[in-house]
Amino acid sequence: MINLEVIDDILLKLKNYLQEKQIELVIRKRVYTLAVECLDNIYKHADHTNHISEIISEYPPRFIIEKIYDDFQINTGNIILDINKVKINDKLENLNKLTLDDITILYKKSLTNAEISDKGGAGLGLIVMAKITTQKIKYDFQKINDKFFYFAMQLTIKK
Repeated sequence: MINLEVIDDILLKLKNYLQEKQIELVIRKRVYTLAVECLDNIYKHADHTNHISEIISEYPPRFIIEKIYDDFQINTGNIILDINKVKINDKLENLNKLTLDDITILYKKSLTNAEISDKGGAGLGLIVMAKITTQKIKYDFQKINDKFFYFAMQLTIKK
């Protein structure tokens, strides 16, 4: 299970790795910021309150960062309720249709109108991800049962 202690540990190790490998500062900041956003989404937005242990063991939260040549790829996954699938899918579809300039405008507008949800977010996470990655967000939903989906997302940071 992902908790704040695990997240802090992951982020510290990532920060140290990026510094040790002398990754270019702009890329380092983008990778780190995307990692924070992804882990925050897994921690705050995974619908795990009513999971049975068998589902969690078969569909655990996933957070993987890979360096592929000069690029970085972040892969995440977590369980969501079926009622949240449409909202997430629509938001990602809309973001993937926008230009980077349009995403920046949406980001500024969303900042101005942001309201904190009961999960502690302001609905900016996916917008921030789209803005920082500058690439289309790849994603998929795998049906687990009539109540849950496994939501997988892939973000790429090009040098």
